[in-house]
Amino acid sequence: MAKSTNLGHLELIRRINRSMVLSTIKSEQPISRSQVAKRLSLSKATVSAIADELIQKKLIMEYDSCRDGGVGRPSTMLVFNPKSAYCIGVDIGGTKLLLIITDLVGDILYEKKVPTSSRIEDLVDTVRQAMAACSLEEKDIFGMGIGVPGTVLGDGMVVRAKALQWKNVPLQQVMNKEFSFPVFVGNDVNLAALGERWLGSGEQVDDMLFLSLGTGIGSALVCNGRLVLGVQGRSGEIGYFLESRDVEQGNVNHLGVQGILEQKCSGTALDGHGCSAEELFRAYRQGDSRSKEIIDRFVLDISVSIANCISLLNPSKIVIGGGVSDSIGEVIHRIQSEVARMTPIQADVCLASLGIRAGALGAINYASCLIEQQDIQVQK
Repeated sequence: MAKSTNLGHLELIRRINRSMVLSTIKSEQPISRSQVAKRLSLSKATVSAIADELIQKKLIMEYDSCRDGGVGRPSTMLVFNPKSAYCIGVDIGGTKLLLIITDLVGDILYEKKVPTSSRIEDLVDTVRQAMAACSLEEKDIFGMGIGVPGTVLGDGMVVRAKALQWKNVPLQQVMNKEFSFPVFVGNDVNLAALGERWLGSGEQVDDMLFLSLGTGIGSALVCNGRLVLGVQGRSGEIGYFLESRDVEQGNVNHLGVQGILEQKCSGTALDGHGCSAEELFRAYRQGDSRSKEIIDRFVLDISVSIANCISLLNPSKIVIGGGVSDSIGEVIHRIQSEVARMTPIQADVCLASLGIRAGALGAINYASCLIEQQDIQVQK
């Protein structure tokens, strides 16, 4: 038993070292083996063995065009190879599904939007058609992430997705049986947060809150660089926020019914005033008094919610995305000022920048990070 335990510890150390070496090459390329060894306080032999393995898997490449300081023969420099494999990201919306294929650094190779279907067979077909369009085989794919509009557990079980009429669907398990590369499933808002953190307004901050203003309202919390999911995968249900005045008026939250904050600030709520949210904000910009009253209340309600989140969570950044965010550029400065007035704890409040691509790109980042954490492998 002791021998088996020791072997397990050695393998764990090896995986950690491999992850550290690849991460260092990614962030500091071009870099030599000896420089990597010095940065990580590892032996040159260990780094060389790991580098040879990563070269064999085509994750990194080498060339002899730089000197490793001083004089003498040029050292072989190592660089990350983002074209060594590709990733697939799928964002399933209520009416549309967006699929994106990128290389390992997020450069988009393929993008397509199709009508949403609740049939898993259709999802599988869409993925296979996208791969065929790019002349990619399963061995070329590093992994795939899928965002679902509903409650998703850590193992990829979709507990409930009302728009798809899914209940207790083991989507991750099913998709992993369909494809030889690893597939991971998460909540769509959580994955959009990761997308903004990876390539958008999140700027790689380790503590941020992503607020999605769309048909409904949701949020996702990144803490110490990791998503906070909650015991039932339901953290971030900011749409259920309420104030004492709501309770006094008998307005409380019920499962399956739009939350109290959603009833005030979501796209659906704004549409309920007789025109679309976009038209409402346009009228506000033109000085319409009725629209001003509605938008003033929207700014106040959303600012209170954001201020409370900042006071509780102390994130460095609040990123506001979702369909409604496309219309609120005119009032984002007001929201920033109101939030700063309501809480003494500072945080940067800004708009998302990836638009509809955030969820699919975040799905790619989610899958890639989980795969690297488990074991950095690309099929040969």
